[in-house]
Amino acid sequence: MEVEHFAAIGTYLGDRVEVTGDGSGAHIVLWPRKPIAEDLIIANAESRGVAVYGISRCYLKRPSRTGIMLGYSQMKEEEIRKGIQLLGEVL
Repeated sequence: MEVEHFAAIGTYLGDRVEVTGDGSGAHIVLWPRKPIAEDLIIANAESRGVAVYGISRCYLKRPSRTGIMLGYSQMKEEEIRKGIQLLGEVL
């Protein structure tokens, strides 16, 4: 993910999330620091026009904390920034 995108995460999400996977390619994972249900994040993001994916679908057993996967390979920089801004309203 580009440095500008991490700046957007810092601006709109601040320290409310931990970010992992930033060097792994076309996805990152946001780990909310406060307890919140995965399905609630997904539904609230979707209501704002933002598609995110729960990390639980990547595990055989339910993970110990909520994680949200963001895919960005097919998006323009402005779309990514706007999506992170809207996600900030959810988290």
